[in-house]
Amino acid sequence: MKGRVVSGMVAGVLGMLLPAPAAVWDEWELDLSQVSEAGQEIIDRFAPESFREKYRFATAEELGAYFSPLQQALAGDSVEDLAAMAGQARQALPLLRESPQTQAYADWLEARLDYFEMADEATHAIPDDAPSPPDIAPPTPGIPTPPPQPPVVPATPPPAPTPTVAPPRPVPAPAPTPPAAPVATRPPPPPPPAPPRRPPPPPATVKARNSYVENQQVWVSKLANRPVPARAGALLPDLKSAFRAAGVPEQLVWQAEAESSFNPAARSPAGAVGLFQFMPATAQQMGLRLAPEDERLDAIKNARAAATYLKQLHGRFGDWQLALAAYNCGEGRVAQALRNTGGKTFDDIHHNLPAETRMYVPKIAALIHLRENVSLDTL
Repeated sequence: MKGRVVSGMVAGVLGMLLPAPAAVWDEWELDLSQVSEAGQEIIDRFAPESFREKYRFATAEELGAYFSPLQQALAGDSVEDLAAMAGQARQALPLLRESPQTQAYADWLEARLDYFEMADEATHAIPDDAPSPPDIAPPTPGIPTPPPQPPVVPATPPPAPTPTVAPPRPVPAPAPTPPAAPVATRPPPPPPPAPPRRPPPPPATVKARNSYVENQQVWVSKLANRPVPARAGALLPDLKSAFRAAGVPEQLVWQAEAESSFNPAARSPAGAVGLFQFMPATAQQMGLRLAPEDERLDAIKNARAAATYLKQLHGRFGDWQLALAAYNCGEGRVAQALRNTGGKTFDDIHHNLPAETRMYVPKIAALIHLRENVSLDTL
């Protein structure tokens, strides 16, 4: 048993020399100090002495520099930026799975890993130097990816390496020279400069990639063999009842699969909680209390609030696709896009929305098609 724990931890920590520059983490709710302490405790308890002499677990600051670019890419406009972070997202997921305290965050990331992988798939299907972007077609079997490498940083950090896109392999630290202070008390070295951005691909390539990741049939192909989350079965009857009571099509409950994989305890690092991922302010607007108990963690209350909010958004925008887009990126962003373009539908404004939102809506449409055999357009 102990050997399995050690090998699992080593598989989860060795790949995390953090090349990204330090990023703002103050807005995030994830307790990275807790993650760092848990990781170091596992190393201290189970790793062989030779390993402990050379390596330590990443600090909270280093973890922040690793994770925050994932959220930034999701909130950004670029499919290429999401694709560049796909490997880091895959590595982050087993790290979050390592600690019981971060399982809820792992479920949040797992529900969004599709966006990174779809963007990565698009950049492979439509390379920068393609003479003319190919027609959109359902994807071929996924591009193989290397197994995730675990996150650990050398005990005494080496000189800053030349930055690369992928996390570098951990480099053993030089042998400590007594009476040097313990590694854990040393401040981390300044982060290396960010690698230069690649020139943007040609506009025709960007357009083709956007069309690829926004195509509902591509999403249907990607999700066709995915089983229904195990938690969904027990929840669906009550969730559908809550949506019907609010006057919202019951098929929209599958939004919860895209938001949280039907985990009522799912948490985003930014502070969204529950089946339908309510931020604190929106939760309170929908009548959910945050104290003394957080009602966002109550699956049925969370679902009722989501149905109420979707009903309001549909009332404002008159379209379920626009309502879902507003749920994801904010009704102000959708309203501004409609004003700026003079558009009336999601298809009219999708190019003015964040990359995640442009994939979020067709992903939910694909889930409704696969789980209920109905079209979002007909609801």
